[in-house]
Amino acid sequence: MNTEFLTKCYPNFEKELIQEIEEHSILKTFKKGEFIVKQGQYIRFLPIIQNGCVKVFCNEQSIDFLLYFLESGESCIYSFAHVNNGEQANFSAIAERDSHLLLLPVDKVKFWMKKHPSFSSIILNNYKKHYNDLLNTTKQIICYNLDDRLIYYLKTKAKLLGTHLLSISHQEIANDLGTSREVISRIMKKLSLKEVVKQDGRKIKVL
Repeated sequence: MNTEFLTKCYPNFEKELIQEIEEHSILKTFKKGEFIVKQGQYIRFLPIIQNGCVKVFCNEQSIDFLLYFLESGESCIYSFAHVNNGEQANFSAIAERDSHLLLLPVDKVKFWMKKHPSFSSIILNNYKKHYNDLLNTTKQIICYNLDDRLIYYLKTKAKLLGTHLLSISHQEIANDLGTSREVISRIMKKLSLKEVVKQDGRKIKVL
C-alpha cells in the first residue's frame, strides 16, 4: 500500500504508526458520484483522502445542504464525531471526481488516538479547518446574497477540481445551496450577462 502521502501530509506521524496504518487500513477507489458514506449508515471507518475531492453534505426535510469539501490529506470531522458515539451518520459524503481514499477501521482509530498523540493531532487540525469552513458557510448564508454565494461556490469547485469548465447541472447547484433550480437558472443568466460565467452546452465555464 502506498501511504507516502501520509508522511507528506502528517510529517509528525511516527514510523510505527505509519506501519500500523499500512497493515490495518484499506486503500479504495470511489468513482465520481459514488457514495462514501450515506446519511443513516453506521460509521465503520475513518476516511482520509489520498487524492481526489469529496463533498460532505446533509439532508434535512428532503433538502440537501452542502457542508464542505475535502481534499488530499484531509479527513471528515463528522466521521471523527461518530468514532466514539456509535450513532448513525447524520451526513453523507460523495466523490466529486474519481478519488482514492484510505479507510481506517474505527476500532483502530480509537486505539491510535490513545497510543499516538501525533494521530490525535490530525483530529484537531481537521476540526479547526472545517470549523472555519462551516463558519464561512454560515457567514455566507447570513451576510451574502445568493448571487455572491453562487459565485463563491463555482470558484471553489473550479479550484478543487482543477478546471474552469464544470460538468454540473443547475439542479445540482440548487441542491448544494439549498434553493430551487429555477432560482439558480435565473441567477446564472444574470452572471452570464456580467461575463462572470458562461454556459457551454451542459457545462459551466467560470470566467
